[in-house]
Amino acid sequence: MRATLSALKAAAAAVPLAARHAYELYHPPQAKPGRTPLSKGLPLRELRLTTSRDGIPLRGWVVPGAGPHTVVVCHGMGRTMSSTLGHIELLHRAGWHVVAYDLRNHGDSGRDRAFGSMADRYTSDLADVLRWVRADPELGVGEIALYAFSFSTWVALSVLLRLDRPAAALVCDSGPTFDIGAGLHHFARVRKPTLPEAQRDGAGHAVYRSCFSVLCRRMLAVRNWPPDLSGTSTRLMFVAGGQDPVIPESQIAPVADRYPWAERWTAPNALHMSALRFDREEYQERVLTFLTGAFAAHSSTPHSEAAKDG
Repeated sequence: MRATLSALKAAAAAVPLAARHAYELYHPPQAKPGRTPLSKGLPLRELRLTTSRDGIPLRGWVVPGAGPHTVVVCHGMGRTMSSTLGHIELLHRAGWHVVAYDLRNHGDSGRDRAFGSMADRYTSDLADVLRWVRADPELGVGEIALYAFSFSTWVALSVLLRLDRPAAALVCDSGPTFDIGAGLHHFARVRKPTLPEAQRDGAGHAVYRSCFSVLCRRMLAVRNWPPDLSGTSTRLMFVAGGQDPVIPESQIAPVADRYPWAERWTAPNALHMSALRFDREEYQERVLTFLTGAFAAHSSTPHSEAAKDG
């Protein structure tokens, strides 16, 4: 009887805990300011815009390069653009302009209190950033590629259907997951050690995992997943981490399979979003070669010439 009451209490307490964690997934606590490109001796100017959907201020960096092409970098959930500084340096040294921004509810960007349509909000924001880049006198001259991590890979794939002019390429690093519900269930298991003891096992964890997955999915409200990109000319590359405990290669592969023209690679030693650290040389070679080829191919297509003439 005592064990049953204990299990019921653990299950009851799991519901508000799961709800809070689901909200915090899209509205993480404010992160401390991180390093900027200036710490690596890179040039820097600011990106400032207000979202067209709901007036949220977005803040970011522009790291000018030799040009003419630009890579827009989207960080992972719960992080900031500072977490991509190594990739920004890599892309800048390769000769491209680089733009990075803090997602809404992250870093220096503004915060909302929304409980729904989070996928559409984040996707609309990225579309706004891309329009800003196109309109910039320095950045809008060449082609644009996207470079997204983890959660942002969902956003970056989805935004390709909203663009008037296609992006040259998209690199998806450590995502996305094919089965969103299963991916959220898995994420709940991964974070088990951080939960209160009563929600780590038994009924407490089962209720927590189920509620967390359902609430996160409803808040995200992803539709038509994975998106049909058969009408786009954007080149795709999917990078999985061979040791990734968060979004394993087995979840990324079915997404990549939807796009038979996509390039795929599993970094054998990498954890989540860490291929640049653990498989550095091959990662750099593969990504830079892919982007170089995509920019060259896209620059020679008729749409590029028409855009320049217009």
